[in-house]
Amino acid sequence: MYYKINMVTEEDGWIVIDTDDRDSEPVKALCASVAQELGGEMIQPYDGDAQFMIKNDPYKLIFQYDHMFGTVVILDKLDDKDEVIKLLQRHFDKLKDKRLNQKGESV
Repeated sequence: MYYKINMVTEEDGWIVIDTDDRDSEPVKALCASVAQELGGEMIQPYDGDAQFMIKNDPYKLIFQYDHMFGTVVILDKLDDKDEVIKLLQRHFDKLKDKRLNQKGESV
């Protein structure tokens, strides 16, 4: 999957992410990947919403998809911004590599 940080809002800590898919699959895959690294369980606090969190996440991130904003990760504390961006970049690369490997295997 393609992921790229489009912007980070300084006033409310939203990390807006461009993806190659306009639905909730990229945000689910990203949250699941981060959850695996952090050793936490991915949860969906509200049924029907494309919003996910990770139990025991030290950053208390909210992973969200909606039709207006697309894929976003919402910071609990702006002080965590640099660390979270590094974390997300690692997972962007991991998910990209995973997709490339799947394509290579299916050929």
